[in-house]
Amino acid sequence: MESGHVDALAFIGGTKAADSLIKQHPSPHRLKVFLQLEGKNMALLLSDLFDGGAVGDDDNVHKQYLSKTLDEVIKGALSYNGQRCTALKIIFAPKGQGGHVATELANRVGNMRVGFPWETNNATEGLYSQITPLPNQQRVEFMQDLIRDAVSKGASIQNENGGRVIGEGERFERGAIVGAHTSEADMPATTTSNLMVPAVLYPVTPDMDIYHEEQFGPIIPVAEYDADLKSVIQFGQEGVYGQQVSIFTSTGAGGDAASLVDQFSAVFGKININSQCGRSPDTVPFSARKSSGMGVMSVEEALREFSIPTVVAYKDDEEGSVGRIVDAIRQNSQFMKSAID
Repeated sequence: MESGHVDALAFIGGTKAADSLIKQHPSPHRLKVFLQLEGKNMALLLSDLFDGGAVGDDDNVHKQYLSKTLDEVIKGALSYNGQRCTALKIIFAPKGQGGHVATELANRVGNMRVGFPWETNNATEGLYSQITPLPNQQRVEFMQDLIRDAVSKGASIQNENGGRVIGEGERFERGAIVGAHTSEADMPATTTSNLMVPAVLYPVTPDMDIYHEEQFGPIIPVAEYDADLKSVIQFGQEGVYGQQVSIFTSTGAGGDAASLVDQFSAVFGKININSQCGRSPDTVPFSARKSSGMGVMSVEEALREFSIPTVVAYKDDEEGSVGRIVDAIRQNSQFMKSAID
């Protein structure tokens, strides 16, 4: 990069690394840049999900719809340990419903398979682990710092053993730690394990680090919003990130969903309806705003991102003589022939 011979940079990673690379170029204004960076993607659960009878008259159908929504949220938050830029990083529920949402998510975490990628056991019917070790000890410490900060400011860990590091000889079965150390007091002062049980935090408020910072790991913060939606709109518009948002609704009626789509259309690169955030197929543009990215990715868009059009222009006269000259040039120019072909 320092040589100045690099004309284009495509980078997926963190903002600090991207800024450092770009600054190394002796003429950064000449560098054509495509970036996919960090995100604080929110899942926004609209109030109609909790209104009895919103999905038909059958209350069981309504409960099933909410259950499917929370299944989608848990996948969006914890797939790949939550270590993907497209993961759901914070969950917003209507005021008065955050506790219920947090409890339901905690129950789902308790049923997840936590262990090494190759591990299976009879308790999980021989299925492989869903939550696996974090990449290094620093990542574990960062997760636990975020949890401690939230708890010190009023949040609670909603699931049993949430945030607990599973040590040597231990295993996680249906929410419980089984094995060598049965309690935090039994744990050694230090451990080299990077295997952490996901933590569901509630209530999460704007004064907590986890409310704003990208955790990039297995923490699910749950916050509440008022009926006027001002706090979630503010979160999107004033936050430093602008990758994606997921809006969950049982009917789409009432105007809230449509209003949010309109307001978020200039904030996020992708708005998901009733689905988790994720990469689009390569036929659909994948973009982001603010500190979440720069440029557009897809097969077609990538060609445009790293191409600079050159125009050969001429002004013909009444006799068409300049046009004939250009035709003659075209016959011998590989560049102009390719433009026609």
